Amino acid sequence: MLVDRELDDMVIGATQERTAVAARSFVIWGEELFKKRRYAAAEKLYQRARGLVERNLGQQHPMMAEVLECYSELLLRTNRQAEAIAMKSRSKAIWRAYGARFCRTQIQAYSIPRYWTEREASEGHLE
Repeated sequence: MLVDRELDDMVIGATQERTAVAARSFVIWGEELFKKRRYAAAEKLYQRARGLVERNLGQQHPMMAEVLECYSELLLRTNRQAEAIAMKSRSKAIWRAYGARFCRTQIQAYSIPRYWTEREASEGHLE
């Protein structure tokens, strides 16, 4: 079943969890530097996050989509439209492969599958 395969792909162990936390930290700091218009420093963090995710989680992992989305915004801001468009397209393809959007920039734009919210509500995670 496709959903089972997707969920198995997203199950992570301790190493992958540390990778995800580190990559997310790089992205968050990159976003902060981006807001301060420190584009070169932000780009270095996005590149580190991208490399870390590629090596440890794979090129098709949802975390890669999040990194690529943020990085593509920087590329647009620094007048590198062709690179930005290619990166954004790759990000969208990864999101489509996983169905639900987990990136904080996408969470409002796309709904979470109902069975997830129903399950979380039944487990007392949602109010």
